[in-house]
Amino acid sequence: MPRTIDHDERRQLIGEAVWRLVLREGVGAVSLRTVAAEAGLVLGSLRHSFPTKAELLAFAMRLAHERATARVARHGRVRDPRRRAVAALRELLPLDDERSVEMQVHLALLAEGPRHAELTALADDAQEAIRGLCLRCLSDLRDAGQVAADRHLGRETTTLHALLDGLALHTMRDPRLRRAATRALDDHLDALARPLS
Repeated sequence: MPRTIDHDERRQLIGEAVWRLVLREGVGAVSLRTVAAEAGLVLGSLRHSFPTKAELLAFAMRLAHERATARVARHGRVRDPRRRAVAALRELLPLDDERSVEMQVHLALLAEGPRHAELTALADDAQEAIRGLCLRCLSDLRDAGQVAADRHLGRETTTLHALLDGLALHTMRDPRLRRAATRALDDHLDALARPLS
């Protein structure tokens, strides 16, 4: 007797089918028909949940963001602010296959923004969430005496956010840089404890 798949599990299955198509053949290969075939679903069943390609793409991007957010949240219980910051911020770097896939999907879908406004809005929301995480980490580190008092938190937030984006792109291009990326992040956080003047 076949196993029944609940609604959430089915949506995850669909999202992951979109991801596989995007990674294998590009966003242009995504259609209701190809996603249904990839997910092993009847086309009419897929249309019930996602009537348009735009809704499928938006869900696929949202799924990547939700998974990253859930991983970051798991580190919220870490008591030491430095260990908590490092663990959370590393979740935004493609340091393993799971995070690499999510980032590749995010970047591919981001490129579709001009044709699908919701993808641009979702990407903007993700960037705001990353900026918010950077600010929280830096505020916690400052409270713990690990960010010098003369450093402006707004500017440091922008710098940390830019560093993460740059490290992520370099590591996506060359996975051999994963260890170097984690070192660069650690070095940057170390430097924040030193006063500017």
